Amino acid sequence: PSCNSLSNLLQQSLVSTTPTVYIPVVEQPSVQEDRDRALQMLLLQHQCYEDEPGMNLRKGILIELDILVKQWIRSEGLRHSMTWNQVEQVGGKVVSYGSFKLFVVDKESDLDLLCVVPKHVTREGFFKNLYELLSRKDEVTELRQLPWAFVPVIKMKYRGIEVDLTMARLIGLEKIPENEEFLLMPLVAKDLDQKCLRSLNGFRATCEILQLVPSVEKFRLTLRMVKLWARKNGLYGNMLGFLGGASWAILVAKVCQLAGTDGSQGSCVNLLHLFFYTFAKWNWPDPVYIKKIEAQSYLAWNPAMNHFDRGHSMPIITSSAPQMNSAVNVSKTNCQLIASKFEEALGICQTVLEGTRPWSDLFRPTNFFEEFDNYVLMSGTCRGDSCLWFGSIESKLRQLNHHIGSCPKVSSVRVWPQPFVRKDGHSFQQMWFFGVKMIVGHSAETIQEPLHVFTDLCMVSVKNMSSPYASS
Repeated sequence: PSCNSLSNLLQQSLVSTTPTVYIPVVEQPSVQEDRDRALQMLLLQHQCYEDEPGMNLRKGILIELDILVKQWIRSEGLRHSMTWNQVEQVGGKVVSYGSFKLFVVDKESDLDLLCVVPKHVTREGFFKNLYELLSRKDEVTELRQLPWAFVPVIKMKYRGIEVDLTMARLIGLEKIPENEEFLLMPLVAKDLDQKCLRSLNGFRATCEILQLVPSVEKFRLTLRMVKLWARKNGLYGNMLGFLGGASWAILVAKVCQLAGTDGSQGSCVNLLHLFFYTFAKWNWPDPVYIKKIEAQSYLAWNPAMNHFDRGHSMPIITSSAPQMNSAVNVSKTNCQLIASKFEEALGICQTVLEGTRPWSDLFRPTNFFEEFDNYVLMSGTCRGDSCLWFGSIESKLRQLNHHIGSCPKVSSVRVWPQPFVRKDGHSFQQMWFFGVKMIVGHSAETIQEPLHVFTDLCMVSVKNMSSPYASS
């Protein structure tokens, strides 16, 4: 970026990042309630709420894993020659974050959990001993581990629910309190390694969002609407270069802050309109902050100090220190696509408010399969451990998208982030589609090399999988 744009990045604040002035429509309380109720009915039609049995199931999973982790922590202590009294005193627990903590769970939501452990428990023990304990439980299926990920995680299905379990080892505390609020204290993050800090910040950032918005209830309803719109438009999915749940939550929180206390008292219709009004006009790559910048470590997002941060196309910055870009995977092309979709949605919102269109028009599926002349189908099939195999494929799709787009005869390429799933007898199949626009005069048949390289990489990864189905 130029010196001027870099200077602008450094001068961002809650005031200076405001790109527009917005005056909410004044409504009678009864009108506000009717409008919000209409939005809630739309969400119900699209199954955007988990039902009571589903919520109880998730709560039960949290309790069961908390008990299991506490038992494992005690075992680790005894293995390190601690007395029984000592292992009983040091504590440890499992806490939730993400959509479950924000209370915006739908039927497709996974369960994000953080395993908070005392200093005698190591990361090696987490990925070996706890992993083995989980592998012996009948409730656990599709168990896999990603110890080298940016945020190391154990993934599994527990009683049929997708669970992501991360770990934070608190080396600065002699005892871990049972009350989870202590995790928000600055002292807790002292001397943590980078991986533990990233894991802890998932929890802290979730909690802080709820403290930073004027109305939690309005924030939640607006976030549900925005996430539904993003999924219908193929814009949801951090792994594939779009925005994940954390980024969408930050953007909605920002709009709630811009609306202020008065603006957040009205209908969520106003907040939804303001959301698209704001980000259709946002000057990317100006960063989005929901909390003022404070003195931080070198790990924080800082384009003045960190060269790689300057290349980020869509900085959406977490609130907890060290603040990081939650949208680091978004390319310039995808940023432009998302911005154009914001503009399109703003136009729909305006016609809805004028009374010429219903709100359901905002959530019509995009015409992805009419936008391109050519499509690439990437398909994976397995007989078991489907999450392991399909997760391995999906983790490589963003690079495949980049490699196809780098072909000299390709004008543009876009992956649809939601896979299509099919079960045929004992086999599971998952399919992803890429829309491809070729330069005039060239055929899509000329882009074979990236596809062959991708296929080879996927087959090589099979050899490293701990699955009885890997050789079948």
